[in-house]
Amino acid sequence: MAKKKRFVPLSEDLEKLALAAIMKGAVEETVIHEEELSKIGKLVLQSIKHLRRNDAEEINPASVQAVAAEILGADHREIHSYITSCFSLTAGKEIGEIVRTVRDKSVLVEVLNEVGNQLATGTIDLSGIASQLADGGATRSPLQSASDLLADGLPSEPIGLSLKTLPILTEASGGLMGMWALASEAGVGKSTLSLQLAIEYGRVGPVLYYDMENGPEVMLYRVGKRYGGNVENVRKVTKSIYFRETIRTLSEDLRTFKDQRCLIVVDSLQKLPTSVEHRRTSLDVWVHRFERLKKDGHTVVLISEKNREEYGSASQRGFKETGEIEYSCDFGFHLIQEKEMPNLCKVIIVKNRHRPVVGSIGYLERVNGFRFVERA
Repeated sequence: MAKKKRFVPLSEDLEKLALAAIMKGAVEETVIHEEELSKIGKLVLQSIKHLRRNDAEEINPASVQAVAAEILGADHREIHSYITSCFSLTAGKEIGEIVRTVRDKSVLVEVLNEVGNQLATGTIDLSGIASQLADGGATRSPLQSASDLLADGLPSEPIGLSLKTLPILTEASGGLMGMWALASEAGVGKSTLSLQLAIEYGRVGPVLYYDMENGPEVMLYRVGKRYGGNVENVRKVTKSIYFRETIRTLSEDLRTFKDQRCLIVVDSLQKLPTSVEHRRTSLDVWVHRFERLKKDGHTVVLISEKNREEYGSASQRGFKETGEIEYSCDFGFHLIQEKEMPNLCKVIIVKNRHRPVVGSIGYLERVNGFRFVERA
C-alpha cells in the first residue's frame, strides 16, 4: 500500500512570504510543496513553475499574474490582490531564514510520516527513519567548526583571470571573477571596456554577450576597428564570443556550455525586460539570478547606467534603479570622463570584496576608437 504523505499547511503570511522569496529569486520553488499551500497559493506556485519550464526571461509579479489568470483560470482581481499582498510582506534578510524554517519543517513532517507509517504496520525500521533524515539534509553541508575547515591549511586568496591588456585593473581587483558592475555616463566607454573584457575572457572560455544596446554587427565592427580591419585576427579573438540581442535564451545558452564556466556580459542592466509596475523589484530579481550564476562558477559583468544625481561623482549609489547590485557585486567601479580630454576617463573603485583597494586607480585612454590602455 502506497504511503500517503501528510503536509502541514503553511500560515497565510508564511505562504505569501515564501512565494515572494521564490518570485524574487532568493530561493528555488522546490523549498515548498503544493500540498502545503492554499488554493490560490498553489496557482501562484504553478504559474512560477510554468514560467521556468518555458525559459521565461524573468519571474516577476506581472508575468505570474498573467499565467495564473489567463492560463490557469484564476480570478483576475483575486490573484492581483494576492500577489500584491505577497510583496507587501517581503523583508529581505528574513526571507532566507523563514524559507529555511519551511524546509526544516518539511523534513520533520517526512520523519513523522515515516514513523506514522511504521506504527500503522506494527514494524519499526530505524533505517527507514534514517533515510528520511538523510534525504532531508541532502541540500546542506554537515556543520563544521571554522577550525575543522582549516585542516588542510588556510585557503588561497581569491584570484581571477589576469587581464593582459589591463594589468592595473587586474592588480586592484584580483582578476576578473565573480560579479563585476561597471557604471558611467553615456558615451564614456562602458561597452568598449566590456567588449575588451570579453575578448580577454575568450582566451580561456565561452563568453555569452547579451547586448541590448548595439547589436552584433556594431560590436563586430568595433572589434574590426580594434584590430585594424584584419578579418583573420577578428575571427581568432571572437571564436569563443557569442552575441545575443535578447537575454531570453540565457538558460538555453548556459545548457549549451553545461560543463564549462562562462563569462556572462549584460549590456545593459537597465535594458533587461522588466515589469512596468514593479520595475525596481524586477531588476533586483535579475541581480539575484546573476548572483546564483556566479555561485555556480560563472563570471558576470553587468553594465549599468548612472543615476543623474551621481553624474560627475562615483559611489555605490550610482548604479541606476537597483539597490541590490551594490550588495551583490564583488567588484564595482565607475568611469569618470575628463572634461578637457574626452578620450581619457578616471577609474574609481566603489566596491571591492577581495582586495583592500578603493578609490581612483588611474586612467583609461581610448585608443583607435574602441580599445582602452591604462595610464597611471
